[in-house]
This record gives sequence, structure tokens and C-alpha cells, in this order.
Amino acid sequence: MKPLLYSHKDARSRGIGWRRDGSNIRYYKYSTEDSQTLYCLTWTVCFPHDYDTCYFAHFYPYTYSDLQNYLLTLVNDPLRSQYCKLRPLCNSLAGNIVYLLTITNPSKSAIISAAKKAIVLCARVHPGETNSSWVMRGFLDFILSDSPDAQLLRDIFIFKVVPMLNPDGVIVGNYRCSLAGRDLNRNYRTELKEYFPCIWHTQLDTILQMRSDQGRGKRDNYFS
Repeated sequence: MKPLLYSHKDARSRGIGWRRDGSNIRYYKYSTEDSQTLYCLTWTVCFPHDYDTCYFAHFYPYTYSDLQNYLLTLVNDPLRSQYCKLRPLCNSLAGNIVYLLTITNPSKSAIISAAKKAIVLCARVHPGETNSSWVMRGFLDFILSDSPDAQLLRDIFIFKVVPMLNPDGVIVGNYRCSLAGRDLNRNYRTELKEYFPCIWHTQLDTILQMRSDQGRGKRDNYFS
């Protein structure tokens, strides 16, 4: 849980980005004069340079722009784009695109396609947990690779991947909540499409799209 430090001067002159730094790290609770219980994180750090601009983070950052740039490399890759279809799942409350990836190998027949089971994966329902984005990126790098294991998994399954379920929270800097101020992990039974579009569409559209995909046996239809 050591904090991360980013120094502009180190990044420009030495090529050093985010790094763990700090000592005397303490996380504790205390009571205020009006008997409120609060939690406090304190640490000691020595800034590496004078007249520098520095940032601190809890985890290695992974932004919405980072995701978009990564997805762009996938769709522009002649090899990986054969197994990966990218489309908008929905728009968030703020109008940001929630992306959906469909990953599988083309099936030789409708029977084989219909036999495939679907696996749904998502990340960043809690926007502050950037480590989930790095794990998701590692998974995508693997499942779209030429590894024999990855090829076998693409033959057997259809993967429905929502790599950033809460883009609004990521963009505005929330730790746990959406733009509506709610924990999306507590609203998977919601019927309020207009307040929780990311959750609503993840549940409904991935199921409907999966059924549609399983009913298609031709490569041209599936990857149109």
C-alpha cells in the first residue's frame, strides 16, 4: 500500500514515471471533537527536485484515454482484429461510450457456434481500483495472442468483455461510485435504465447479443 509518486522532472530528464515512494505510512481512525469517527492516511516523502510538479496516487493510474488508445491498437491490428469485435455497449450518464468486446474464433458451422458457452468479464466497476484495468489488459493481451491455450479458449468460448464499466467515475476521479453517487456493484438488480445504463445494458445486451452470436454460424455475419 505504499503511495505512488510521479515527478515531472524525473519523467522528462530520466524517463522515470510512477514509482513507489514514502515512509512512515500509517492508516488509522480517530475521533474529532464532535465525536465523528474518521479515517486518516499519513506518510512521509522527500520530493526529488526543487521547483517540480509532483503527483501522488494510490494505484498505478489507468485512465479512460488509456483504454481508448489500447482498444484502438486492437482494432487496427490485422491479426487480433480477426478474433475481436468492438462496439459501443451504451452511453454513460455523462455520454461517454461504454465499450463491449466480443472475442472468439470464427466457427465452421452454426452447430459449433451454438455450442459455445459465453463468459462475461468486466472491470472498473469501482473507478478507483485501477489495478483491475491492468489485470484486464493482461487478460486481453493473452486471449488475443497466438498462444495455444488462448486459441483453444477462443475455439470453445465466446468472451464478452466490458473493460471499463464505470467511465464517468474514472473521469471525474471517484473512488467507488458512479456519476449518480451510487456503488454500481450494489445495483445489479436495478430496473432504472436511465440512472444505471452501464449495469442495465451489461446485463441485458450481453445476454441478447450472446444468443444472437450463438445463432450465427457464418464468419461473414459474425464479424460484419
